[in-house]
Amino acid sequence: MKKAILYTSTLIALVALAHPALAQSGCSDSPENPTLILAGLAGGVYGLNTLRMRIRARRAPKN
Repeated sequence: MKKAILYTSTLIALVALAHPALAQSGCSDSPENPTLILAGLAGGVYGLNTLRMRIRARRAPKN
């Protein structure tokens, strides 16, 4: 149950932080292009998570 609360609160925080990154009328006319920034951030998180899982798998004792 605690994990569900943690995941839900994290999701709400990420949505709340990403919402101001939207441009005035969408992402197409924004000079900083927040869609690419958010996509890069998501790719980085995915890469770190994958790396962490591989490291944990190597350190796990094998039966």
